[in-house]
Amino acid sequence: ALPNQPQIKSSPDLSRTVKKAISEVDGLKGLVKTMSGIDLTTDISNATIFVQVPPPRSGQPEMLITVRGKFATATIDRLAKMAGPAVKIGGGAMIELPPGQFPFGAVAVTKDATLLAGSVKAVKDRLADSWKSPARAAGSNLAHAASVLDAKPVAALIMTLSPGARKQAIDELKGQKNFITDVLTRHKLAAISMFQDGVGWTWIDSHKAGLDSMAQISEGAFDMMRAAHVAPRGAAKIMMGALESYRGNKQVDELIKRKADLWKIVESYTGDGNFKVAIDKNPATLRLVARGTGKSLSDVVPAGMLLPGAVLLLVGRSPREPDMKQAAPAPTPVQPPKLSPKPPAPKPAPPRRP
Repeated sequence: ALPNQPQIKSSPDLSRTVKKAISEVDGLKGLVKTMSGIDLTTDISNATIFVQVPPPRSGQPEMLITVRGKFATATIDRLAKMAGPAVKIGGGAMIELPPGQFPFGAVAVTKDATLLAGSVKAVKDRLADSWKSPARAAGSNLAHAASVLDAKPVAALIMTLSPGARKQAIDELKGQKNFITDVLTRHKLAAISMFQDGVGWTWIDSHKAGLDSMAQISEGAFDMMRAAHVAPRGAAKIMMGALESYRGNKQVDELIKRKADLWKIVESYTGDGNFKVAIDKNPATLRLVARGTGKSLSDVVPAGMLLPGAVLLLVGRSPREPDMKQAAPAPTPVQPPKLSPKPPAPKPAPPRRP
């Protein structure tokens, strides 16, 4: 468990903070389970969000969220007590939510125990007995998306453009010729995935020159990620070395006392930049798959970039506490105002001549 890790357990203050945060999360999970019957940690196996963005001024985006796990129509019956009556559709059940009060128009559970959330139309279409999983023709957007999900990422963002959306995006750039317009014109799919042991992305181009360009960009991105691991470690060492200048502040004194523990935390959330990189470029399919892999996600993704800033913020917001035994400064004597002398009496005006 996180609070029992040596680098956290060695600091009583940090251990208490972590335990408090976990307790708050557990409390929220318990509240959700009491209200809906859903345990967020054990009842959910995976979730997918589908978003279809229409051309400008032609309607609202359509969104459908599908969550697979331990669900049943009884879940909807439980939610109906809070949101509204449940309606049976096919072998599933749906609740149409009050407009403006929820981010979705409806929630439902299908006959195959899939939880749905989205617009009323999208949910009804998915619940219908006539619904079938759409065919994944070779080279189609769905086929490309499925190939990304086959790698079993923890999370993935997959983006494709329809011909109409591509033309609309290019037209809005008003004939500009640059990297963005080039990418919009030639790309077929762009996806980024997060794994337990790293991160990766997939790119499908329409030209070999574009594929070579994206391969070089991928190499540069991994080089930047390697550097972003080493730089925070160096910055953290500088910050820790500068703490001595702030000795006398209670918070800083506690940090100085636990420098070794602090460094263990820095090592836990930063890597040495020596993670494995694999860039697979297929000229036949114009498909590029890039993957950075380490022992954990933090070995690849440089989350440690935030650590030096956190130390700097802590030190910068902790002014030196004044010594309470210091003698109070002597009051500044106040001189009484000087009175102006009595002004002389005005002289009479000379007589006017006739």
